[in-house]
Amino acid sequence: MVAHTAMMFVRQGKAYLPVMAQTEAGLFMGIEPVYMAELTIEDLVAALEKVLTAGHPRVAHPTQEEFRHLRKTSPILRAARVKSWREFSQRSVVYDIDWTERAVIVYASQLDHLGRTEYASAKKLRFSKETPLRTIVEAILEDMRSRPELQAAEEGCKL
Repeated sequence: MVAHTAMMFVRQGKAYLPVMAQTEAGLFMGIEPVYMAELTIEDLVAALEKVLTAGHPRVAHPTQEEFRHLRKTSPILRAARVKSWREFSQRSVVYDIDWTERAVIVYASQLDHLGRTEYASAKKLRFSKETPLRTIVEAILEDMRSRPELQAAEEGCKL
């Protein structure tokens, strides 16, 4: 069971970290505020600390119609100033960071053959639950450096 979760959306030299609300049905979803961070250890740790401090506000579980609307008006898309997830997904990586009772697990997304973000065969990083945020962020930054889809978008931006 996940005790805490955070998501880091990385695109064009920036990371976007939304507060993660939890619906009545247990689904986590990104809400405002969305913290924007430079791709440095200090900025990413500070943004993660803000997200974790916010906790998981409880929200009503959206209807199917509300889900469709939320997909088009996502606070992450607004923060990144893009109009669609398709546009956002190109040259981006999403890191899902889960704190469980026993470990911290980071799932790194990849694009499927249709250019959609997926986690099915995603890279997974595992840490003990006592691991400092700085160590987790260092591993995420190292993974970013290995991503050709980010390198093309990050030319001129040091990862």
